[in-house]
Amino acid sequence: MERKTVKYKRTLRGSVGAGVGALFNGNGRRYFILEHKDASKYHKAGESQKIIIDQVELGRDGNCQVRFDDETFPTVSRRHAAIIKDGDKWKLVQLSQTNSTFLNGRTISSEWYLENGDEIQLSTDGPRMGFIVPAGKQSLVSSIKMTERLELFRKQALRPYKTAIACLSIILLLSVGGLGTWNYLMKQDFDTQITKAKVALAQLKGKNVELEKLMKESAVEQARLDSLLKAQKRPINKTVIVRSGGGNNEVSKLAKFESDIYYMRAMVCAVHNGNTVPMETKNGGYIAWSGTGFLLDDGKFVTAKHCVEGWKFDSEAALDKQYNSLKDELKPIFLAGLTNTDGVRLVSIIIATSPSKPSLKFVSEEFRTSRADEKKVSLGNDFYRTKATGNGGCDWAYVNTGKRGCITADMNLASSLPAGARLEVLGFPQGMKSSGGSCLYGSCQTSGRGLNGGLILISGKNYEHGNSGGPVFYNVNGTYKAVGIVSFSVYDNMGGITPLCNLR
Repeated sequence: MERKTVKYKRTLRGSVGAGVGALFNGNGRRYFILEHKDASKYHKAGESQKIIIDQVELGRDGNCQVRFDDETFPTVSRRHAAIIKDGDKWKLVQLSQTNSTFLNGRTISSEWYLENGDEIQLSTDGPRMGFIVPAGKQSLVSSIKMTERLELFRKQALRPYKTAIACLSIILLLSVGGLGTWNYLMKQDFDTQITKAKVALAQLKGKNVELEKLMKESAVEQARLDSLLKAQKRPINKTVIVRSGGGNNEVSKLAKFESDIYYMRAMVCAVHNGNTVPMETKNGGYIAWSGTGFLLDDGKFVTAKHCVEGWKFDSEAALDKQYNSLKDELKPIFLAGLTNTDGVRLVSIIIATSPSKPSLKFVSEEFRTSRADEKKVSLGNDFYRTKATGNGGCDWAYVNTGKRGCITADMNLASSLPAGARLEVLGFPQGMKSSGGSCLYGSCQTSGRGLNGGLILISGKNYEHGNSGGPVFYNVNGTYKAVGIVSFSVYDNMGGITPLCNLR
């Protein structure tokens, strides 16, 4: 039955939204098959192509999910036709203004509902396809293996938006070592948002210097950033700290280091073609965390690797939780960044705040880290994520700032501490600060002599995350030297410290 309805327009919901639904709600969605009856560059004769999204376009354009080549079928239009879901049915929609579409040998002028077994043909001499709806439970997307679903999601849901991902929403500018401003609006009309994003980008580029000046001068802006990047609870490595471990004498000796110990706030973003998209959650927050970093007297800003690239340390369950918390339109971008699909990658934007010195701003890619603890974990069908463990003393990261602090590292001592040696720890457990905005004091002791598996093993009561990445000090003849980085805890009173000698 042919009928006129609202003019068809490709939507993010019908493509990406439906693809996400197919991935995670396979029991509630059905799919259909296009059986290709004619061979082409992209399809073999007899090939069965499963379609799991609510709208699919057919034509020669590179963004079409069902694509045909110029040489074999020159009369097929770039965007020739579309198949869209309408309630429990699918209908064929004519898109081409110059070439006809045939259904069972009859020309359609606008739209026509499809029935199982129908034959679709694009143009007079064009390719023919059979429309097939599997019977019973085989018609459910859940009957397709997850690995195959992931591949179909990439080819069908993401294909129309490979270039548009770069223009999605929030644009975060980083230049002259500073952080610009961002604004994000994502509505149902995706094409309109792309235009807005491009205009915003052009405007922000011209005003970046001015914005940087305003950021430095405005206490209100700093307060906004503090609220925006408020640390979220993260289930990754616990950290080691004991409050008030030393007496007044120790505190007074360590107090001079406070200005070079920084409270770190990190926010996960996806990057494509130089544009940055923060991973915003449905409740208005962001995938973010807090930690500690410190500035050495040689200009190195040092922290833990998991404070810089946290997604590499997350379990599959933690990643699923983060994925489900995101706004629906950002889920495919997060997945693409996690798996390095279509040139999308994940980074963290880091703001490090000192109680008395200017804030430092970094992108995770600026840090030097070890990759020895990393491995590729297959998610099926050419999808891989990078997973890190921090094992072997690899949980370190640093960037050369050109700004010298007052903390001195003793690289040699870090690998040869005696058993039972008292260590002092400064940092921000749970994001907490002292009344003056500086770090909190703690202590622990070495559990054995030297290194064990590339780590300094320690004992002592511990707190939750937040102090990760903080400096660990040892008293050398009355002078405190930094020997390690807070890394992780095991059980309630054991933990591991990454020795600073590993940075060499």
